[in-house]
Amino acid sequence: MPSLLQIAMGVAGGIGLTLAVVGVLRRGLHHRCWSFLIYLLASLVYGLMTVAGMAFYDVPGLQWPQWFWSWELWHLEQTVLEVVKLALAIELGVRVVAAFPGTWRLARSLLAAALLTTTAAVTLGGAPQHPLLASGTVWLFAAVSLVVILFNLPLHAWYRALLVGFVPYLFVFSSLQSIMSRRGYAIAETIGSIDQVAYLALVGWWVYAAWRDEEKVTDVSPAILRRLGLARG
Repeated sequence: MPSLLQIAMGVAGGIGLTLAVVGVLRRGLHHRCWSFLIYLLASLVYGLMTVAGMAFYDVPGLQWPQWFWSWELWHLEQTVLEVVKLALAIELGVRVVAAFPGTWRLARSLLAAALLTTTAAVTLGGAPQHPLLASGTVWLFAAVSLVVILFNLPLHAWYRALLVGFVPYLFVFSSLQSIMSRRGYAIAETIGSIDQVAYLALVGWWVYAAWRDEEKVTDVSPAILRRLGLARG
């Protein structure tokens, strides 16, 4: 049975995701990364379903809350979100290096290696899929970050915010997933609580990044900013 704290954290997450979606649409940031908007909307829909399931879990005669607050829906949600995050990492990688042809070869090699390794592990491996997909997503984001660091690429503030938010959270989440896959669901409640706190922090970062004033660059011509993908909008 869900606790009041879990319900409160679910409501807080829903409010945060709603604010993030509004901020992204208000500033037109979805044009810079469509996959992230899809991820936000999918997370929001699942979050609302989960909160509804928790709120009405003990109401006599209602069956749907038990499914909304169940491992079956959680597994479905994790699969959908992991696939979207993989697409997000690929789109982000392509957009980050689009203006720098010299980085394409390394970026393609790293992204392809991470994607093929993840696909092979999920298809041929006997381990649970969620930890493998989570690890593959971490590899893809790490590959993008590595290219940025190696070539010292200038990033639009939104791309930088996505990388800074996703990389540490996915590392924590994939570690928790691996622990649960080895220890079973006996420690699922503890892991779930840790993940909820980390996720709320991540959502708060997205809200801040989506609503903060955009950085102004005054010492570079607009043509160069457009070429580098750093122009406003």
